[in-house]
Amino acid sequence: MTRGARALSAVWSRPVLLTAPELLETRPGFTLVRAQVRGGPVPGVLLKSFPDEPVRGFDDRAGAEFLTRRGLDASPRFLAGDVDVRLFLLEDPGPGRTLEALLRAHDARAATAGVLATARLLGQLQARTLGNPSEYELLRQSLPSRPERVRMEEARGLLEERLTSWLTAVGTRPFPGTLEELEVVARALANPGPLLAFTWGHPSPAGVWFTLGGPRLLDLGTSGMRHALWDALPWLVSLPLPEELTARADTTYRIGLSPLCEAAQEDSRWAHARATVVIARTVHVLRSLHPRVLEEDRPGAFPELSARATLLHHLARCRWWLTPLGDFPGLTRTLEELETRLRERWTLAPFTWPALRQTDD
Repeated sequence: MTRGARALSAVWSRPVLLTAPELLETRPGFTLVRAQVRGGPVPGVLLKSFPDEPVRGFDDRAGAEFLTRRGLDASPRFLAGDVDVRLFLLEDPGPGRTLEALLRAHDARAATAGVLATARLLGQLQARTLGNPSEYELLRQSLPSRPERVRMEEARGLLEERLTSWLTAVGTRPFPGTLEELEVVARALANPGPLLAFTWGHPSPAGVWFTLGGPRLLDLGTSGMRHALWDALPWLVSLPLPEELTARADTTYRIGLSPLCEAAQEDSRWAHARATVVIARTVHVLRSLHPRVLEEDRPGAFPELSARATLLHHLARCRWWLTPLGDFPGLTRTLEELETRLRERWTLAPFTWPALRQTDD
């Protein structure tokens, strides 16, 4: 708290005290605290300390600082930081609820509006950061280094042998063209061209905070310059949402992006870009799960969704987007075959968020 107060005092050129600390989150190597400000121009701050998470922590700081410099209110405003002790401070966005809380409640209208507001926010964010990455990357390079650009890490991860391991484990092989098409997807992630934009990169609904001023992205620890549609993954594939809401969110996001993005103005280019990130996300899920899940399930991203359920949802949603397209025939058939083999082994009830369940009323 003392170092945070010193950082604010240096920025504001006045003595500042931080009082009434409230611990909001803690995990190994990371702490999030809310505090009141005495002597400053804002009433409260969020203090993020990351002594043992330097890459993620400085990515988080760089994202918040970048958005603040650009005058974008997609996240809480960056105020100050201390590189030596690995902390930074944001303006407290005030009371609110996360998108996950809306989905877990029992108000379908509020949950639907929350999903669409998130899609609108992210579409507008990408539209305003498309193109030249130099401003963000110069800022990120001014902080302690990360191993390489986030989009390069994700592209390289696609080419690991985990997809082949899963296919072998269920007794099948990749269809012709699968590996070549996966290389095409990896190249598109590494070099998105005109679709390069600043992205949140965080598919969790727990990271979207709804305040009186609108939605804000609380966690930018996975942010960076990458394929713009990476931020469409929450509704495209990561979150179990009804297909109709998925389609509405896709349209909402596309409308937000389209004024400054040619790919969003043309159906075929949009469908190809969308399929690219959906494939990438699905293969990354396969990469994160060992085929041992075939024998023993394990917890997934949400308490209600096990690893098996998470994988089946991704494969089903991938099939939904890819089958009508025809751009990746080998990958489409390979992932469909993997889904078929897994469904022969597993019988799992579909998950629906409480707020989106149909009632008899």
